[in-house]
Amino acid sequence: MIVKKCFASTDSTKALICFDFDETYFPHACEKGQLEDLHAMELYLNRISRQHHVKIAWVTGSDCNSLAGKMERARLTYMPHFIAANLGTELYQLTAGGELKQIYDWKKHLPVQEEFNQLVEDLIHMLSLDGIALQPQTMHGQSSYKKNYYYFPNEDDLAEVMHRIRQAAAAAKVGLNVNACNPLAGDPDGAYDVDFIPLRTGKRAAVQFLANHCMVEPSQIYAFGDSGNDLEMLRYAGNGFLVANATEEAKQKHSQVCGTPYAAGIRTTLQHFFI
Repeated sequence: MIVKKCFASTDSTKALICFDFDETYFPHACEKGQLEDLHAMELYLNRISRQHHVKIAWVTGSDCNSLAGKMERARLTYMPHFIAANLGTELYQLTAGGELKQIYDWKKHLPVQEEFNQLVEDLIHMLSLDGIALQPQTMHGQSSYKKNYYYFPNEDDLAEVMHRIRQAAAAAKVGLNVNACNPLAGDPDGAYDVDFIPLRTGKRAAVQFLANHCMVEPSQIYAFGDSGNDLEMLRYAGNGFLVANATEEAKQKHSQVCGTPYAAGIRTTLQHFFI
């Protein structure tokens, strides 16, 4: 993935702004007004990145190929300084030549691929024996270190099933993300995302790594999301916000919410901090 335009690099970093991508930064409907707001926000982010020494990051469950397609669909012209893809299991920095380069210090602490694959395979098998059927998310694909599944609730007690999944993942020493799906992002209505990732990865861990990399404190981090898998990232950031179009599940668990949806709400919120 190579881009022609990007946010300007800065000599030092005074703040870090992190965005979930799908249904936060990028509106899947791509309506005219939404895209106008998004393009205006790109110009705003480009300006404040230069004037206020701000670094921008996308922290997303999507992979880079999917991001490239969505960028083309929305006619996006600028890239962030960093991309934490596949739920923060992959971390990239944009080079001066506009090329995404994996950050080695993040990559080197990931487990051996074959060993992680076997851990997840054994975990899925054990859950199936326990009567918990998980459906692979074939429409989104499986990445090297993010193994994503759907759980479709039935007559079983949902809280009890989720407790058993969490217990099994902890026993297997596998990281876990569980949240209600967002149909606006292309997921089935009523389903739950169940994502298995290596321990010490994920959106919060990726943002914490970037904070150390950029030498900024949590109070200098601004983060935006729309669903349950963003909440740990928002709680770590000193300034974490849900967009107004966030899922009800997320709003029940996080009180800071932008006044309006998508880019319009993000920009208005950021203007309280960066004029």
